[in-house]
Amino acid sequence: MTALQSFLRHSPLTWAVPLLLALLLPSVKAQVQRSGGGNVGRVRLSGGRGPHEGNVEVEVGGVWGFICDDGFGFREADLLCRDLGYEHAETFTRNNHFGANTAEWRRSSVRFWLDRLNCSPDDISFRDCSSRGLGLHDCGPTEVAGVVCRRPESQCEPQLFPCASSSSCISRDRVCDQTPDCSDNSDEAAELCQDVGVTRLRSNTALNIPGATVGTVFVKHQQEWGTVCDDNFFATDAKVLCRNLGYGSGWTVAFAQAYLGQGQGKIWLQEPGCRGNEEWLGQCPGSDWDVTNCEHREDLAVFCYDGGMEVRLKGGRTQSSGQLEVKLGGKWGTICHTRFDDLDAQVACRMLGYHGQAQAQRVVGRGPGPMWHLLLDCLGTEKDLQGCRIRLNNGTCSSTGMAGVTCSHSGGQLDAALRSLLPADCGQPEDASRQFLTKLAKVRSGKVPSRFDAPWLVSLRSARQEGGRLTCGGSIISEDYVVTAAHCLRYVGRLNLVVRVGDYNSDFDEETEEDYFIDKVWQHEEFDRLSFNDNDIALLKVQRKNGRGIRFGPRVRPICLPRVGDDYDDLESCTVIGWGPTFYLGKPAARPSEAQVRIVGDHLCEEQFTGGARNYTSSFVCAGDPANFVNSCKGDSGGPLACRVNGRSTLYGMVSSGFSCSLVRSPDSFTRVTKYLRWLYEKLAPGRSSLL
Repeated sequence: MTALQSFLRHSPLTWAVPLLLALLLPSVKAQVQRSGGGNVGRVRLSGGRGPHEGNVEVEVGGVWGFICDDGFGFREADLLCRDLGYEHAETFTRNNHFGANTAEWRRSSVRFWLDRLNCSPDDISFRDCSSRGLGLHDCGPTEVAGVVCRRPESQCEPQLFPCASSSSCISRDRVCDQTPDCSDNSDEAAELCQDVGVTRLRSNTALNIPGATVGTVFVKHQQEWGTVCDDNFFATDAKVLCRNLGYGSGWTVAFAQAYLGQGQGKIWLQEPGCRGNEEWLGQCPGSDWDVTNCEHREDLAVFCYDGGMEVRLKGGRTQSSGQLEVKLGGKWGTICHTRFDDLDAQVACRMLGYHGQAQAQRVVGRGPGPMWHLLLDCLGTEKDLQGCRIRLNNGTCSSTGMAGVTCSHSGGQLDAALRSLLPADCGQPEDASRQFLTKLAKVRSGKVPSRFDAPWLVSLRSARQEGGRLTCGGSIISEDYVVTAAHCLRYVGRLNLVVRVGDYNSDFDEETEEDYFIDKVWQHEEFDRLSFNDNDIALLKVQRKNGRGIRFGPRVRPICLPRVGDDYDDLESCTVIGWGPTFYLGKPAARPSEAQVRIVGDHLCEEQFTGGARNYTSSFVCAGDPANFVNSCKGDSGGPLACRVNGRSTLYGMVSSGFSCSLVRSPDSFTRVTKYLRWLYEKLAPGRSSLL
């Protein structure tokens, strides 16, 4: 075997073969332009039950390769069988019919010498037929063409097709005409007439994890490659897609909004609706080819890995703390500290057998092994890291240090510390029925609440404009502190704002209404740094009056904070409220509007969020009312997503972004407050967080 032949046989760089042939085999290139197989030597069949059938292999320069099944039919099969000593072909086959489409085969690089072989009635040998060119192809591992050559004992006359499970024979021109003629439908079988499970990924990013793959999804249908839309693409769909690519049960992550680049041409599928046990997307009940309303900015990408995972801690002062190391593909490596937080630490500690409190840490330097090219994005409730979403980092975050954790068997320390700093009588509004006031009580499609329904709601208003122009909303958590969205302060400084409490009708000055200047502002240090509105939280400290902060009463009360590890999937009785306009380009409302919402799957917001998987992270929680047109509007930002838990209203989110005053039934994204409990404690009690 020559050095070139050895390289071609073992190299995984399938896409490089045409270039190598063009550079190293100029005489071959010249003949390719004239014909498809002029340099093809011997022919053989493999995988069949006898010498008359099998996948077709051809030899070029001593190197064997396959013929792709694109365009392969009866005419091509006849000439190949004639070359093998048979008069005619009984049938052609496609989709690697005589091979085993194992996981290893699907993940391999298969050499194809001929693609789109097209024979005319005047051709004597298949070597006279045209093709794309020697070694030029766009075929996947399963697209191997085969033949069954006709023998004397064949059941059908020449030029007829034998039905598989009967003695019937039909005309060849009725095969794959989308109308079943055989009683067993074998003339329209998917493995004969369709591109079954022909899938590949195209990536523009590096990935250093052994046994993993990632990229924009391309599927082949009617011999044409196209993308898959991210609309309602669920974990079960991703599982089927990865299985189709040769990856078993393991870590599957879907990325929305063309996270790894846009495709061109067809968009073949959306909403396949897989149950999870199918072998390829075409078997899923919702797979309706070429019926989409998508654009390429919605192209799906996927990450697949089935090589197992372990975690361990190294270099800590105790067994329960240290640098986090993750074993992937049989190698131990580290995780970048960028975006690594307590939610990620919680899952890592759970894998180590700890079910108490967990804290993320930054470890300076680099470990001895690789730093994996991924950023974890857990919600904290996953049983292991393979349940978490990820983002890719292309190895660009080595300077930020490695992720470390401190684990504990006990929990509740941070919750107890926060409770010690905040009012105990939080989240309990006054009963409006006892206040001798008419129930008035309007966020888009909302209702007007009573004056007492949300006493923790504040408005941030202009300090230098008569009447105070509405900027945002916020929530009281104590006498001195208000929580809002960081983007509310993107262009406005604290000296230009006041915090108005006890307001109900902004058209009038009310007895309980009071304005407070802002003494201090903490915007999250990494707000908007890595992606749009990421870490969208800010803490405001009001200036005290006569030694007192915000005065509490029936219409002014604090809201409760959630507890570490609270699961958003279990939340009920959630509302969003604010003074924003009730229609697009409208003016702020005189009275606040309140609407019931429910927590919805993150994938819905990721599909619709500006930038998709690039921007929608565990910083957010998705909520809305899919049955009605309920959306926050400009001016509602920073206002509370409040849910009733154990009889108390609890702040689980703040209005962050969405389809403002939308006329579509789209959920909005809210800042996920549970992610920032330690951050809040660090601001409320500086210097004490190291004790937790």
